[in-house]
Amino acid sequence: MREKDTQYVLDWIAIQELVAEYGQAIDFGKDTGDWSRWANVFTPQLTADYSRFMGGEPIHITREQAAEYGRVAVSAFRRVQHATATTIRIHFKNETQAQVMAYAEVAHYFMLGGVQQEWTIVARYTHDVVKTAEGWRIEKVLLDPVHYRGNPLGLEFVQGKRLA
Repeated sequence: MREKDTQYVLDWIAIQELVAEYGQAIDFGKDTGDWSRWANVFTPQLTADYSRFMGGEPIHITREQAAEYGRVAVSAFRRVQHATATTIRIHFKNETQAQVMAYAEVAHYFMLGGVQQEWTIVARYTHDVVKTAEGWRIEKVLLDPVHYRGNPLGLEFVQGKRLA
């Protein structure tokens, strides 16, 4: 077990900020078209495991590819809102590695027939994070859906379906 000294507290705060930034940066990217904030939460190479949500297998990509993946995934929506729980559990493996579990409720808004629709996913994220020269960064993300609500067309949009 890691000693809970001043550095532990500083690392704990930095990881909390990183996990919050993961969701906030997606929303910022959608709102502004600037996906650099989201790319910056990752290590230069990462594993993204959205297989429980999107099907397929985990993918090994660069952080720039992750930003593009995120941009495309939310492109069908007018707005998205990531609400990450403040009860984030951090397990330090050592001084430079940790695993983080956080819950999020993510609302996706879109228009259908002139009426605003909402599709929301409640999910648990598991992030493997490492301390780098840039600070703490995510090297692996796993999204595990807990519950969906709202218009199920939203899930199909995330998976790439588009209306003609």
